[in-house]
Amino acid sequence: MPVKRLGRPPFLSVNEVEDSDVFVIAEPPYLVDAEHSKYGRERYRVVVKKPEDREFGLRTLTLNTTTSNRLLDAFGEDDKLWVGKQIRIRKHAEFVLGKQKFVLYGEPYADPQKQLEAEQR
Repeated sequence: MPVKRLGRPPFLSVNEVEDSDVFVIAEPPYLVDAEHSKYGRERYRVVVKKPEDREFGLRTLTLNTTTSNRLLDAFGEDDKLWVGKQIRIRKHAEFVLGKQKFVLYGEPYADPQKQLEAEQR
């Protein structure tokens, strides 16, 4: 029987992300209660991976309210349907508790459509 990792993958760091990087949701989101959350608020977390970089591995992303609502609107309430969906990460500098920090925001991502070729007659 293969040995499985205990616990969750490490958190996604702002240093590992370039603005507009695309990630794939690898596991259904899970809720972290306010007691165990960094800022004392209930938050969802998702495990993500980079589709083009197998060596990157899995990372845990805590969803802020904006990201959580965007993904909920796009992917629906059934957490199992989130698996395999792509999200684009936006890296944004803003003030958090009086200090300027980079904050990661996620949004649903769809591959740009290929340009349609005109039919020759």
